[in-house]
Amino acid sequence: MNKILSTLLFTTPILFTACNSTTNEVKPKAVESDIQFVQEATVGVSTPSTKATSSSVTYANDKKDIKDRGMLHIKGFMGTLQPTLMGMMKSDPTHKTALGACSTLGQSMADDYNRVSNVKIRRTALRYRNPKNRPDATDTTVMERFLATKEFNEPLVVDMGDSYRVYKALEVKQPCLACHGENISQDLQKMLIRKYPTDMATNFKLGDFRGAVVAEIKK
Repeated sequence: MNKILSTLLFTTPILFTACNSTTNEVKPKAVESDIQFVQEATVGVSTPSTKATSSSVTYANDKKDIKDRGMLHIKGFMGTLQPTLMGMMKSDPTHKTALGACSTLGQSMADDYNRVSNVKIRRTALRYRNPKNRPDATDTTVMERFLATKEFNEPLVVDMGDSYRVYKALEVKQPCLACHGENISQDLQKMLIRKYPTDMATNFKLGDFRGAVVAEIKK
C-alpha cells in the first residue's frame, strides 16, 4: 500500500488545472489555534448560486503535523500536473486538448488516488465549473476567508470533529486565463457550454482567488 501511495504522490501524472499548480513554498507562521471565525464580508460575484451557506468553523491551525501531512498529499496530487498540462497546451495552441483532458481525466485520477490513500483529496471553488466540485458550508466559509484576507500561501486546518481538513488556496496563474479568463476563445466557449452549461469559472484576472484543494484526514 505504501509503495502504491508513494508512486501516486510523486510519479503519477495527475491532471488538475494549470492554475492549480504552485511553486510557492509554504512557510508555517503563528496562527491562533482553535479559533472561531465567522465570515461577515459580502463576497459579491464570487459567491455561486448554491444552497451551501456560510457557517462558523473551528480552526486548528496549530496542528502542524496535520497541516504538514495534508500538504504532503496536496503537493503530491498537484505537483505532477504542470509538465503534462503545459505540454498539452504547447502542442495544441487552441487548448482544446488540455481542456478536454482536464475535464475528463482529472476526476478519475483523483478517484484513483483516493482509492489507495487514507487521506482524501478533492478540489472546490466558490465559482466552480464542474458541479462535482460544489462547496459545502464549511468549504464556503474557509474560501470566503481566503478571499477576504488574500493570504493564499498559508494553508488552513479545520477541525471537523471526526476528521481534519487541510485547505490550500489556489491563485489564478497566467495559463489559467486561457480557460478561466475574460477573453476565452469562441471554440473553448462552445466546449464549455456543451460540457458545463452552468459554468461559473470564467472572467478571472491574474492573481485572483481561484478555489482550494482539500485534504481530509481522519482522526
